[in-house]
Amino acid sequence: MKLFKANFLAVSSAMLLGIPMATVVAPAIAQDTPVVPESVPSATPSTQKAKYLNGGVGDSQTKAMKAEAGNWSLRIVFSQLKANEYISDVKLSITDAAGTPYLSLDTAGPLTYVALPPGKYSVTATYAGQSEKRQITIDGKKSRDLNFHWKGTVKSDPFDGKPLGGSQIPG
Repeated sequence: MKLFKANFLAVSSAMLLGIPMATVVAPAIAQDTPVVPESVPSATPSTQKAKYLNGGVGDSQTKAMKAEAGNWSLRIVFSQLKANEYISDVKLSITDAAGTPYLSLDTAGPLTYVALPPGKYSVTATYAGQSEKRQITIDGKKSRDLNFHWKGTVKSDPFDGKPLGGSQIPG
């Protein structure tokens, strides 16, 4: 736990100071510790079979994670509605072709990057009770992208019932 707190503080500080993530993330990755950027509500213990980076809440986190994107074999984006709003609190499960669990997160997103060895995987994401499942092959040569998108529910103002943000949602 002490190591996790040190990594968490290092990553958070680097983001605030604009230090490239590669200089901060590499030591944590080498120690099989999940790296969790600022404002992420929880981290899964390092009992996972795959290393991962989870976050992307706010502009600074999104920018920092996108700078690291090329270092991960699988990049997953979670969104909803026609405006492709980023979402978090997605339950994520990744298993290999034999059904062996590689990663299980209760609060993934909006960006989740995973280091997987070459092979075939099943990726299941659940948000607001709706599950989507995808099959993907990691070849070890290039990164792969997965996008999970839910139609979602338009958030309404509790006082006037109109969509939040002051504009009508097309459709």
